[in-house]
Amino acid sequence: MALAGKSEVSLASKAILGFSFLLLLVSGCATDYNEIIQSTENSYYAQNYDSAIPSIRALYEDSSTKDRLLFLMEAGMIFHSKGDFQTSNKVFKEAEELSDNIRTSLTKEGLAFLLSDNESNYTGEDFERVMIKFFIALNFLSMGELENAKIYFRRLDFELKEMKFTSAEYRQNNAARLLDAYVSEKLGKFNDARVQFKNMESLIGSNQTLVSDRFVLAAKENDGRDMGKYAKGSGLVQAYNHSMQKVDFRNERLTEVVIIHEAGKSAIKESRGKLLEDEYFAAALRGAIEIAARSEGAGVSVAGVLATLSTAENPIPIYKERDWEGSQRRHFYVNGVDVGAFDIMNNYSDTAIKNFNDNYKALITKNVTSLAVKVVAAVIASEAAAKAIESGLGDKNKNDLLSGLIRLAAGAAAGLATAQVIGPDLRCWRTIPSNFQIKRLFLEPGEYSLKLDEGTGITSNLPRTILVEEGKPLFLPVRSYKN
Repeated sequence: MALAGKSEVSLASKAILGFSFLLLLVSGCATDYNEIIQSTENSYYAQNYDSAIPSIRALYEDSSTKDRLLFLMEAGMIFHSKGDFQTSNKVFKEAEELSDNIRTSLTKEGLAFLLSDNESNYTGEDFERVMIKFFIALNFLSMGELENAKIYFRRLDFELKEMKFTSAEYRQNNAARLLDAYVSEKLGKFNDARVQFKNMESLIGSNQTLVSDRFVLAAKENDGRDMGKYAKGSGLVQAYNHSMQKVDFRNERLTEVVIIHEAGKSAIKESRGKLLEDEYFAAALRGAIEIAARSEGAGVSVAGVLATLSTAENPIPIYKERDWEGSQRRHFYVNGVDVGAFDIMNNYSDTAIKNFNDNYKALITKNVTSLAVKVVAAVIASEAAAKAIESGLGDKNKNDLLSGLIRLAAGAAAGLATAQVIGPDLRCWRTIPSNFQIKRLFLEPGEYSLKLDEGTGITSNLPRTILVEEGKPLFLPVRSYKN
């Protein structure tokens, strides 16, 4: 009897070992982007760019094709914040080429959050592809290359026009439109500027910035009709001499200074929690599983299938704010004078949150049938494997205990495999600002001190002084966030 007991234990151990190997194999395939990027991200937000750069380079070089676009986007942002605009553009142009080759259909876009998306190429959303072009244009502006910046604003404008037919208005990028208008003015392309101002007015209505900018444009064109229409904007234009006393912006010696405040840390993807804890998702999935189980004709029970999902996370992630304080509008001071808070012209976090969260139930409805089929298939496959192992034992070695252990191991393998397959894809652009705030000033040539109303715990790369040169417009990106 003792020898027989050892033999049974040995057989059971071999069976369970086989399933344990499967468990390890499946769990080993899972990756968490948050953990992968953590070291790079920590260095970036500590402004330790000399550490962040080799870190992101190593991730890119060691990565599979599926994550390369995302690593390029992160790297481009790191070089941009460092002030290495030329290298940033090299990286972003590579990202642009890659992203332009990844054009997802509406059907594929609907499947983007389910069914092992961690194993698929990171495609980026349409508003992120626009953001890549936006940063290329912004880098050109920062280097004083207005003509090259205009080329990219044209490309970007084409993308925004295409998006009007397929996407909600919140995906539009008004920061890009505003900067395009400023560049167009400087290059004498007044009609281009007028078109962009009209686009913004149709999207966000009229505000003090747009009223003053329309007056500036009318004055530059010597358009008496528009100067009368936007006369209120005359007193809103911020033009100063070196003593920071207000002067007429039409003074030819004054130079345009545009500060682009890249504020806060963007919202990021997080898990919504366990799949079956969402009553709406659980109910929809239960019904779809019943249909899928019947269609398979394998006698698998709905209860058995649902049991394998007990540890599974909701496959649709949720975007959440992570830097509310760092994302607020902040006042800037020039030579100690408060020039006011900047307007938020593009809210990346708000766009990302709406893009994912507003369509949550629609995504469930669209994908639940496909999800149910895959879950049922995984359970049936595990049961088939268990039967194969049992049949290999021979009749003399079979008993209820051994069969139970085999079934238990098979169920655990199916549950973990299923949970891993449908886990949420948490990949997202983590170094990008939460929003973009813009302010245009007209300043007399000379050196000026700058200060940001940082509040408590706000970190920024704002230079202490800037040099304003006659006839050379200055576009100054400033990155800030709360650590």
